[in-house]
Amino acid sequence: MIDAACRLTARSLLVATLIAAMASVSNPFVRADEPAPKKGVAQFEIRFMENMIDHHQMAVITATMCQERAIHEELFLLCHEIAETQAAEIEVMQEWLADWYGIEYEPQMTRRMERQMEDLAELEGAEFEIAFMEMMIEHHEVAIKEGRQCVKRAYHEELIDLCHDIVETQSMEIDLMESWLCDWYDICDN
Repeated sequence: MIDAACRLTARSLLVATLIAAMASVSNPFVRADEPAPKKGVAQFEIRFMENMIDHHQMAVITATMCQERAIHEELFLLCHEIAETQAAEIEVMQEWLADWYGIEYEPQMTRRMERQMEDLAELEGAEFEIAFMEMMIEHHEVAIKEGRQCVKRAYHEELIDLCHDIVETQSMEIDLMESWLCDWYDICDN
């Protein structure tokens, strides 16, 4: 009994610490009003931000769904943080697209994204938590890969900082979800 209580308290402290760390990773965004000077870099930034806006929108929708269905408080808190952070990042990238490139962009969902969200919406309880975490881990891995490319290729320092934050934050979130899948559902990476 005491061991279980200690593990629960330690896990709650870990969640609180990681959520606080994720919140502190983001730097205040500095604004520039000019496009990247090289056409290829400008095209990369536009494509990256449009794709990441779409990608983040799916995470916001599924994380909001998670807040309604999560069994574990730790997962609920993480889903709240994902929804808040990624919604804010969408707004920032939309502003940058408008300021730097004169582009007004609204999120778009592919049919594949819609199907994944529909499948997730049909689940409840433990099945939902497992499917959500497995899907979000895969989703974050894509964002991390794209974020690393952005750090290497983007021109605007603000965008580079955001991409670095995406890599750091989503890596921490993957670690959390993998530990919960293992602890709660005995689904462990070897």
